[in-house]
Amino acid sequence: MNKVWGPEGCNPFLPAAKKSLRQIWFLQNLETYVIVNIEEKIKTLDQHLETERLNIKPLKASDAVAAFPKLQDDDLYRWISMSKPKSVESLQANWLRNESRTSPDYKEIWLAWFVSSKFDNSPVGSIDVSIDEDGVAGNFGYYFFVNEWGKGYGTEATSAVIQHLQKHQVKKFIATVTAGNTASVAVLKKLGFEFNRTIPNNDTLNGVLVDDDEYVLLTSM
Repeated sequence: MNKVWGPEGCNPFLPAAKKSLRQIWFLQNLETYVIVNIEEKIKTLDQHLETERLNIKPLKASDAVAAFPKLQDDDLYRWISMSKPKSVESLQANWLRNESRTSPDYKEIWLAWFVSSKFDNSPVGSIDVSIDEDGVAGNFGYYFFVNEWGKGYGTEATSAVIQHLQKHQVKKFIATVTAGNTASVAVLKKLGFEFNRTIPNNDTLNGVLVDDDEYVLLTSM
């Protein structure tokens, strides 16, 4: 753990009972600084994006109404381990919790976008990513609704998100896909991701342990 030292060499990691008023002031202001800093970063990253055919806007709880019917298709869950939502209300509650865009400890930014068609505003899919303090985008993930498969939307939308994040000092992207998910791998390869390793028994699909293949994309600085 990197140590952070307060004014005049004060150690902010001392037990609370032993901290001076100056140390307490330092800790409170350090926490405020971290929160303000990450909120400013979120404002920069959490943007509405567009491509020729798609709107890619920050995901909101209100998007659950349009997404819920599409999320009932069993074929969508062949390669992804997320659970099928039981109701619009439960999906809204889940997505509402994500609107803060931060992990509980404020160490990661959690971003998510809802993708829709510019032609008729119909829902197309979703993209999400967590970004740590070092500018590494781990858990870069996405899904596109079954009726939209084969249209190139996956590459189009994810490429726009990656380019946006790269402009803001995100230097590395990590994605894992279930071994055998050739369609998702094809999207990652088009984006420039390279295979890194296979992680045995890393996920569970329909109660069965499955291997994940990890792919990595490095940003040219």
